[in-house]
Amino acid sequence: MKFTVPVQSIISPLLQVAGICTSNPSNPDDLSQFLLVEVKHDCVIFTGTDNAVQLQAVVPLAEGSCESEGVFMIDAHKAIDFFKTLGNEDDLSLELVEDDDSIRITSSQANYTMRVRQLTDDKTFPLFAVQEDGEPKIFKIEEQKLRYMFEKSTFCVSHDNYRDYLKGVRFEIKESDISLFALDGHRMAALEAQLPEPVDGEINILMTFRGVAELQKLLSTSPEHILTMSVTNRFVSTKVGCYTLTNQLLNTKYPNVRSVIPKDCYPEIAVSLADLKTYVRRVSLFSNKRMNHINLTFTQNKLDLFSQNSEHEVGKASLEIDFPDPEGFREINLNADYLKDFLQAIDTTEVVFGFAPPYQNTLLRPREEVNEMGVRLRYVVSHIMV
Repeated sequence: MKFTVPVQSIISPLLQVAGICTSNPSNPDDLSQFLLVEVKHDCVIFTGTDNAVQLQAVVPLAEGSCESEGVFMIDAHKAIDFFKTLGNEDDLSLELVEDDDSIRITSSQANYTMRVRQLTDDKTFPLFAVQEDGEPKIFKIEEQKLRYMFEKSTFCVSHDNYRDYLKGVRFEIKESDISLFALDGHRMAALEAQLPEPVDGEINILMTFRGVAELQKLLSTSPEHILTMSVTNRFVSTKVGCYTLTNQLLNTKYPNVRSVIPKDCYPEIAVSLADLKTYVRRVSLFSNKRMNHINLTFTQNKLDLFSQNSEHEVGKASLEIDFPDPEGFREINLNADYLKDFLQAIDTTEVVFGFAPPYQNTLLRPREEVNEMGVRLRYVVSHIMV
């Protein structure tokens, strides 16, 4: 195998795909720590996996640049370390030396030799068998909209909880309605939007956090780009530019999270987002580090913020609010970091607090509940009992 390729055409896809591979140097037989490279006459294909997410990039080759086809595996992290040091000036010539299990990488001013592994009958690369997983269901969504929904929800995903349903992002699709849920057991993001085309039946899937994060990197901010996602029994896959991403779905029972969203809230109280951000940040500095809570008390036209730590240090602040009820009173204790995360995600001038029986959770949302992209954004946070 031998081919020549401009460096700038392969560096970005190679690094993107290699970055998804696992790191397990103690087990040389774990092939998920290798990058699979397939060289064909018209393209080079990079494939990497962490056993839950598979990413593939197809890079076209100029006519005549491939002298012979071939396939090999290279240590993904070694490839990252090497290729990210290269500039964009030279063409590279890569030649597989099969008898020596190595590749020679040659440019106009330098040459290098790197060890590779070749595929054998007893060691095949762990590719996902998507084609054997049943007839796919298809749905389409604007890339910009999906990227925005990921940005506003994934911070709520749990990274260390043993319950599998807390480790991903839930998609619930019915006709033209799509809902995304992300939760960690104490807080939840619930987003709703419309698809450009209705789907047949219903689609309910749970993507892993890694799958969502890798897909988010690939999505554009253009409202004109439409993403087509294909769902089978065990996988969801999609193509973005030269990349094809496949995520092995989390197979677990998902709870009825809609039931914890406060409904028919009264009162609903709007607060200046900029002022609340400022004083939550300041007052929370004095919170107890073990509980890390901040007290919010809503009374007639006033919001009081309070925190105190074990050293009897105190933080207090008061904000004017539009809550004209002279009998009005609502007191809650929230995790300060959760509250700051929610306020950072909201991008309107005011944030609305909503309360409804049995008053175990508080609803937070932007003042304009549905934004210009047609995304409805709501957050739910559990109260801290003190």
